[in-house]
Amino acid sequence: MPPDATATKQRLLQAAVDEFARFGLAGARVDRIAEAAAANKRSIYVHFGTKEELFDRVVADGLLQLAEAVRFDATDLPRYAGELWELLEHRPHVRRLTLWSSLERPQPVDAEVEVYRTKVGAVEEAQAAGAVRADIPAPQLLAMVLALVISWDTASWSLKALHTGPGAAEQARAGIEAAVAGLVRVPPAAS
Repeated sequence: MPPDATATKQRLLQAAVDEFARFGLAGARVDRIAEAAAANKRSIYVHFGTKEELFDRVVADGLLQLAEAVRFDATDLPRYAGELWELLEHRPHVRRLTLWSSLERPQPVDAEVEVYRTKVGAVEEAQAAGAVRADIPAPQLLAMVLALVISWDTASWSLKALHTGPGAAEQARAGIEAAVAGLVRVPPAAS
């Protein structure tokens, strides 16, 4: 009877998450992934295909886990942004993977497109109902919300040095929620 490959696949996926989050696609090495997973290099290609396919799988898995972990309500985008920010604080590898992906894989990933399609549709419905500003197209508005979520991560280390200490994390989340609330608020009607 052949050995069960499930455990090997899980070890390979976890090793790939660690490797890609640390080094990105270009810097990651299949040899290190195999060694960290106590598997052989060939098993990566058998189970996942090329290094690029494995990277795309790892990124898509991370994003799908986020989508399942944080309830999306287009009528309460500030809460969504705050919860997403907090979850990313506990899963920094997902944040790093998505940043690497945007730098090294400038193409849509089908699984990610489907997650965003659902969210964009919900934002469009909220816009049509007057719950969210409608003067910014839904995909762009969602992109802006997500940019605010990771804005502190992409800020200069020199700027970050000016905001540390007790309560900094709570202030960061509150600031993101306030910024998103201001962004999505329906502008007053012109007189």
